Amino acid sequence: MSKLSLSEMQKANHLPVRPGHGTTGGQVKLWANYFKINIKSPAVYRYTIKVAASEEALKKEAEVASKKVEVVIGKLLEQIGARAQSVAIASDFKVHLVTPTKLPVPANRIFEVTWTEPTSNQNLPSKPESWLVKVEESVEECDLGNVLNELTTLDPKLDGEFPKYNVELDALNTIITHHARADDKVAVVGRGRFFAFGDGLVEQKIPDGSPLVILRGYFASVRPATGRLLLNTNITHGVFRPGIKLKELFQKLGLNVMNQCHNYTNFEQRNTQKKLAKVNKILAKARVEVDLPFMVDGKVQWKKCYRTLHGIAHLGDERGQPHPPQFRYTALETGGPASVKFYLRAPQARNGSAPPPSIPGLSTNAYVTVEEYYMKRYNFGADASLPLVNVGSKDKAIYVLSELCTLVKGRSIKTKLDSGEADAMIKFACRAPSLNAQSIVTKGRQTLGLDNSLTLGKFKVSVDKELLTVIGRELQPPMLTYGGDKMVQPNDGGWLMKSVKVARSCRRIEKWTYLELLKRPREVKPKPGDTPVETAVAGFASFLNRTGIPINPRHQQGESVVIPATEDEFRARVMKIMTANQFLVVVLPDKDTILYSWVKRAADIKYGVHTVCVVGTKFTQEKGQMGYFANVGLKVNLKFGGTNHSIKTPIPLLAKGKTMVVGYDVTHPTNLPAGKSASTAPSIVGLVSTIDQYLGQWPGMVWNNPRGQESMTAQFTDKFKTRLELWRNNPVNNRTLPENILIFRDGVSEGQFQMVINHELPLIRAACKGVYPAGKLPRITLIVSVKRHQTRFFPTDPKHIHLRSKSPKEGTVVDRGVTNVRYWDFFLQAHASLQGTARSAHYTVLVDEIFRADYGNKAADMLEKLTHDMCYLYGRATKAVSICPPAYYADLVCGRARIHQKELFDAIDDSKSIKSEDFQSYGMAGAVHANLRDSMYYM
Repeated sequence: MSKLSLSEMQKANHLPVRPGHGTTGGQVKLWANYFKINIKSPAVYRYTIKVAASEEALKKEAEVASKKVEVVIGKLLEQIGARAQSVAIASDFKVHLVTPTKLPVPANRIFEVTWTEPTSNQNLPSKPESWLVKVEESVEECDLGNVLNELTTLDPKLDGEFPKYNVELDALNTIITHHARADDKVAVVGRGRFFAFGDGLVEQKIPDGSPLVILRGYFASVRPATGRLLLNTNITHGVFRPGIKLKELFQKLGLNVMNQCHNYTNFEQRNTQKKLAKVNKILAKARVEVDLPFMVDGKVQWKKCYRTLHGIAHLGDERGQPHPPQFRYTALETGGPASVKFYLRAPQARNGSAPPPSIPGLSTNAYVTVEEYYMKRYNFGADASLPLVNVGSKDKAIYVLSELCTLVKGRSIKTKLDSGEADAMIKFACRAPSLNAQSIVTKGRQTLGLDNSLTLGKFKVSVDKELLTVIGRELQPPMLTYGGDKMVQPNDGGWLMKSVKVARSCRRIEKWTYLELLKRPREVKPKPGDTPVETAVAGFASFLNRTGIPINPRHQQGESVVIPATEDEFRARVMKIMTANQFLVVVLPDKDTILYSWVKRAADIKYGVHTVCVVGTKFTQEKGQMGYFANVGLKVNLKFGGTNHSIKTPIPLLAKGKTMVVGYDVTHPTNLPAGKSASTAPSIVGLVSTIDQYLGQWPGMVWNNPRGQESMTAQFTDKFKTRLELWRNNPVNNRTLPENILIFRDGVSEGQFQMVINHELPLIRAACKGVYPAGKLPRITLIVSVKRHQTRFFPTDPKHIHLRSKSPKEGTVVDRGVTNVRYWDFFLQAHASLQGTARSAHYTVLVDEIFRADYGNKAADMLEKLTHDMCYLYGRATKAVSICPPAYYADLVCGRARIHQKELFDAIDDSKSIKSEDFQSYGMAGAVHANLRDSMYYM
């Protein structure tokens, strides 16, 4: 692997300084979701701490559950506050304490924290808990005043490694968010998302028929800006378990059927089992408050305790152990208190005392039902309709009645939402910008405690009440050209594709046909050529030819196939038609992601045929058919090498035809079911690049990266070489290599910028050295594009607003006010947001050898224009997109690769475990068939 020299490393640590602000476009005033932070206490101290149950555990650095760490730190702060109320102290409740003056610590640097939790029953007192908190010897002094001074001074000598001021900003973040973290009515998710679940502030949505609740919360993070420090605050949404009794939850979902499910039909059993499996995923590892019965002096005493659920009682519990639980009805793989038995062992003597008496009416060393046990032991009648829950483990089950358990509020969960839940999330999250802005300055400030935090007062920190005002500019859309030099002017971020031909036609499609997939056989066999699908297919071919996409008007014999039961059967059934054609129109009965994946895996990998999937009802109905044909036709032209539209007047950098544009991204495995998939599931790299000056063709390729690894490995060099060869082999380029390479790296955070510069850029340069003649290496500009950030802009002027969504107008660019202090970055909202609050894309220049050299003080304008123009060149839409095509296409390539390896990434069948060797069989991460390589197969 190529590495940077020391001098190159030092140079790389300095990102390109902003060449000046852009000036193109009309100015517009915007609100940004930032508050100015005011600091009167210039210096604070940050301490690193560690929590353990004993000094021995401290030495071994034993792990402690995060929730327990939060409790211990909270008790420590109470303990310190009780001794000296004037002491100001803030914490992230994980590993840091922050104080305005040095903290007095014991000589051994260990605080002992002891407390006893209040009990719900005085006859059953709680046991005292004792923990240790060690304060590390290293203390970090954070000079916030110096940070502000440097933010005001644009002296390049002050530049260093990016991002700067990590420790100082983290300390200030700890101070500002301490109030919310200490509030037991606020749930903290990740590094900076806060969700209020107490009365008055909670904002939630409960999807119909779902065991989940969606909460609206607030993100908060301190950010540096020119001459000031800002608090970025944004709306966020999270998925939580509801804080309700399990009895209510099971009744709501129709699962209170354990006493009648033995009479169910097969269909009813499968439906109930499916719902139970989903709820079991939600309940696994959930924290519950349990009303537990105890016998004290012959009387039943009840006490509230907290336990962690393993899940719903399951037929597999304690399998392989002596005397496992017995389930009367096995079809649902679970049961209720009347149908599940456990082995009741005879009481044993403890500490030399006599064994406790047996339970009257129950035999020992024998199986008894849970219902019998609770009645005989505690005189408590169990609800036989409810499933039992396990508060033990798989190997040592402890079954508890559901009606005694209540889910603890404010516990988030990572889970894949079903379509109904996802729709509910979208509708709940989709709000007008003005409503989001109003929430931020009201409930957001209340949740974070920005106006009533005693901690902020003690640290002499305050946060302005008004959102920050920034100046943006509105860029004009480019004029677009289609075939025959016909020009189209976009309006409101989009345009109509009427009476036009594509800018450059693809190669002629000779052998093609359709494949219609049916859910069930037709009752009456239709006459050849007499079905709605065949009529639509003929009309589609006619439309393509009129649009400049050359295709044989006479297709091969099509087929109508009843969907087989398995993917293997499907692959065998379609082999003949897929191997006999260049192109297939696949007609699906409805929008079916599993069936779609079957088609793409067979076509892309096994048989090497281009396909487009259409939904039968939309493809065949006359109303809106031409628009549907147009959308599908755009994909066809791209797949076979065409360009749909171009920009009339591109910037000179592109017009000369000597600049290759590249995009690459990494996607990581998510939503893998616990215990079902191997931990070595790979990450996937997607790479796309242009092959000429028109920016219409972006052939893609993918490969595997080690699981969870964002940075490229050495194979990136060889992959990048293939893109350079592809450019050179295009006859349009006369066997020349590009003089300039403009690269968009998608999806890395600020903390990973140095990784891109120090590790990935050398791999790119090594690829160039391996292909270019000596002394003729290309100039490189490398830009990071990010869509998942927390900055939002709100319009202040009704004349500069998108009429439908009320977001800023398309083409809005912001490169001052909330951008990085010295470094070259900008926010661009190229698209017209149709609903909700528009999210700009954020671009940061990491390396620039092109724009400043060619355009001087106009470099910012030219880069912003190029990026904005490219957003109008996304090939399969007639509208501007939210992020530039190289990043967008790289993401699409990764998405298709996930479909190619769907067993590893989406777990269609959770009961199917994935073996480690299975990953090797998919090791090429969806390396497509040779027929489709170097094409836009992923469209």
